[in-house]
Amino acid sequence: MQTTDKLKTSFFQKDVKITFSKFFLACMIYLVLPIVIFFIGYLKPVWAILFSVLTVGSAAWAYLDIAKKKPETALAENERSVTLKYSYFLWLIPFALFFLYLGGVGEFAWSIGDHRVRYATLNDLINYKWPVIYDFSTQHNPVVAETLGEGKVAFAYYFVFWMVPAVVGKLFGLLAARIVLLIWSAIGLILIAIGALILYGKQSRFLFIGLVLFAGFDVFPYLYNEYISGFGATWEDWTWHFRVVGNFYQLMNVFHQSLPGWLITLLLLLCTNSKSIGLLGSLMFCYSPWAAIGVLPMCICKLIITNRKLNAKEVLKNLFTIGNLVAPVVFLVCFATFYTANSNATYDYGFIWTFYGNKFTMVIDYVAYVVFEFGLWVLLIHKKYKKDWMFYCAILTMLIIPIYKMTGPNDLLMRGSMAPLFAIGLYAVMFVTDSFNEMMEKGNKKVKPRLVVLSLLVAAFTSFNFMLTSTLLTFMTYAKMEPETDIKTGIESFGNINDEQYIVMVQAQFYVYDYENNVFFKYLAK
Repeated sequence: MQTTDKLKTSFFQKDVKITFSKFFLACMIYLVLPIVIFFIGYLKPVWAILFSVLTVGSAAWAYLDIAKKKPETALAENERSVTLKYSYFLWLIPFALFFLYLGGVGEFAWSIGDHRVRYATLNDLINYKWPVIYDFSTQHNPVVAETLGEGKVAFAYYFVFWMVPAVVGKLFGLLAARIVLLIWSAIGLILIAIGALILYGKQSRFLFIGLVLFAGFDVFPYLYNEYISGFGATWEDWTWHFRVVGNFYQLMNVFHQSLPGWLITLLLLLCTNSKSIGLLGSLMFCYSPWAAIGVLPMCICKLIITNRKLNAKEVLKNLFTIGNLVAPVVFLVCFATFYTANSNATYDYGFIWTFYGNKFTMVIDYVAYVVFEFGLWVLLIHKKYKKDWMFYCAILTMLIIPIYKMTGPNDLLMRGSMAPLFAIGLYAVMFVTDSFNEMMEKGNKKVKPRLVVLSLLVAAFTSFNFMLTSTLLTFMTYAKMEPETDIKTGIESFGNINDEQYIVMVQAQFYVYDYENNVFFKYLAK
């Protein structure tokens, strides 16, 4: 017995070295597999085979290029690594699952209202033949049936993230798919943790927790609006037109966009050549066209950084590669035609000042957005990262992207800011982690590191509130202490909407009318 315990202890104390090339390979498998499933499930055989081969080939070429030994390159990708103990994963895996469970992924815990859409998306990908087509005659609610009338519509949305769980669901049912969705999301979050640790350079539990909890200093405008101005804002939504949210709320709301978005951002921050930047940027477009807008400046910045000391011939050689040319063309042809099939998905768009009657109010909102969402963090950490071009690119993107608004809640800013805000948050959390490690040193009584750690705890006010709310409401639901509010009852399926209040939203965001004459459904889809 003692021998067995010693063997277990010695095994979990062993180290595993994770290089950037191995991390890149894992990320490519994770990001490309759902896309290939989409191609096979949605496209005509000729396009499915062609696009799948080109996509997998581009990802394989990118990995082989990164995995090459480059002794002449001081900062070659394969030299970046982190060494972790096996015991670290015994801690990381349960915490990743726990955070996502509290975030409502899979709808096992209390979930925010948007999960009605998330649940319906997975449900329909399982129960309908691909491509998903709805016949209005299947609507059971008489009000919904009367409003929609007769006919058929196609389903279009950025649902690539659901493809792996959907395949499992077609084989084993919805419950199995929901479990796999939670596990698949956890794999993504674990990869994000590993990527952040590679960038940081060493093992840290605090870094992962801090990254999940990271947010802007929303607590200050929230308290002002709640107790002084009487605006009555919620924790994150203290301004309507300049809305960005913290990391945990991103997981609660748009895990299908944030997880791949954060992973791609990490790959951009870690890579040291420009031969696969096009592949990375266009991968984001497959998962979220909004987030791809915010990734684009970071791709351009990385291209400049990695080529600024090369001659024209070398630059052209780095730019005109399989990784930069093939995948972007494939994804643009397929997903641009798919997403634009629904012209009603974008509404309330224009320059931000057209949404304000009082320009002074707009300036105040913009300044508050800059200061509290990321400005205070930038002020705190700028000295450490003052030579990092990607850091300044992220800041500049955050400053510029609110100029134009698209959709009522401004998805362009909320999702377009995903990559740059995550980059700033990652820089900030690494800075705070250094302070935390300094604070934990024996005999250290310095005030500064304690104040820095306190700043993260203050900023995590909203994340703590969401976690506490989810915990309490989940417990109360399972304990039958209050009537159960089933997230599935509102919509359940876009082909059979239960509650008529969702008709307009579903029509605008998910239905493609006259799809037979649309480029994607006419020429590419089955």
